Formats: sequence, structure tokens, C-alpha cells
Amino acid sequence: MDSRTRFQLLEGGLGATPASLFRQPIQPPQESFSAHHVGPCAGELTMAYNATERRLHTLLEERTRIGRDLHDCVLQAIYAIGLNIETSQRSRKRQTAESKESDQRAIGQINRLIHDIREMIRELDSGTVPEFDLSSELNALRTNYEQAGLHIKLDLQRTALEVLTNEEEREILNIAREALSNCARHAHASRATISLRMRETRIRVTIQDDGIGFSMAVGQPRGYGLANMEARAKKLGGSLHIHSNNGGGTQVTAEFSLEPILAPV
Repeated sequence: MDSRTRFQLLEGGLGATPASLFRQPIQPPQESFSAHHVGPCAGELTMAYNATERRLHTLLEERTRIGRDLHDCVLQAIYAIGLNIETSQRSRKRQTAESKESDQRAIGQINRLIHDIREMIRELDSGTVPEFDLSSELNALRTNYEQAGLHIKLDLQRTALEVLTNEEEREILNIAREALSNCARHAHASRATISLRMRETRIRVTIQDDGIGFSMAVGQPRGYGLANMEARAKKLGGSLHIHSNNGGGTQVTAEFSLEPILAPV
């Protein structure tokens, strides 16, 4: 349930009507409308119903297609990767304890990913919307990356967590995922911090790492990951800011405003 700040309209409300308005003569209506003027005909209702039914059918087909693709393409490809790791592990003549631990860690991550995709397929089949908790998801993300050597600190303000909608939580998680992926794959960072803060009606998410950074010079190509994070921030009505320099780490900040809920006076 959203826990947004509620506002009351203090001007122009019921108590703000000037007395002079009551002295104006009431004009009679120019025309009295009969039922056939305002009510849609049966044909219009039928057309609207059929159009809605077609859209619903299209959505259901799309959901089924996504579930099928997840199972037949993505899941099978992940299975193949896991089998290749196991085959390589068995065929390796000399195996150190470190390499064995690394293989087992990779297989464990693959198995968790398989489990998550199976849950997605089940949810698509059932049409249910699962409960989502940003704090738990970020903790799970931290555990996965710490097994790969990236230490992550979570600095999450409780009041900020409490006001986020389900959609906002999911977009924040996706931004954090992309930023951490860049930390591990490109920045070669050993430490990162994810911070979530609320100030008045604004939410700020910051991901800071101690990696090698990159040049912010004009004309430098922007990767797909940065563009993807920016698109997610814009989807929430906000913006994405990136600060980095060679050897100085990278800071990714997404910021957006909370939409107020107007309550009746």
C-alpha cells in the first residue's frame, strides 16, 4: 500500500465560493436531453466490448509467448552453460581447491537463476502478481555478487522504502542490477555501496563503486547499460546522473519525485 504524503486543496474549495455568485440569476437549461442523446447505442457497446476482448486475447497470447520463450530459449541455454561447466570440471586433469570452489559457485548461481526463471514462468501461467520487497531483493543481489568477490554495502532508509510503489521498487532494482553488473564486468571494483534516500517528495538512489572508472569526455560512446538505466529513470519521471573519472571510481545516481495523492477535503 502506498504511503504517500496527502495534500488538501486549501484554495478554491467549498468554502471559497464568493457570495456574489449566489446573487447571479440562475439560467434555465437551453435544452433538456433525452436518454437517446446521452446513452450509447447497443451497436457502440458491442463494438467496444469486441475491441476490449481482442486486446485481452492479444495480451494473453503475448504472455503465453513470453513464457514459452523463457522455457524453450533462455532456460535451455542456461541449462547448457551449467552442463558445460560440469563437463569441463570432470575432464580437467588437475583441479585446485580454488578452481573447484569457483566452479561450484558458478553452478550454484546458475541453479538460482533457473529457479527464478521457473518462478517467472509459473507466474505468467497463473496470471498472478507476486509480492515484491526491494530490501530482500537487494540483499539477495548482494549475496550473489559477494560470492564473486564484490563486497556491497546497503544503506537503505526505511521511510524511503515504505513510500515506494511496486513499479518504482522494480525499476530501482533493475537500475541497481545494471550498475553492479558494470562494477563487476568493466570497473573491476572490489567494493560498492547502494544508497536509498528520501528528501521531502524526492527519492534518490546512488550506486558508488571503487573501480577503475572511465572518461566522461564529450563524444565518448555510451554503452547499452547506461542508456538502459537512463530509460528506467525517465520511466519514473526522473533522471540519471553519472560521475566518473579514470582511476576514481563511478557514481550512478537516479532521482525522481513522488506523485502526491490528492485526498478529498
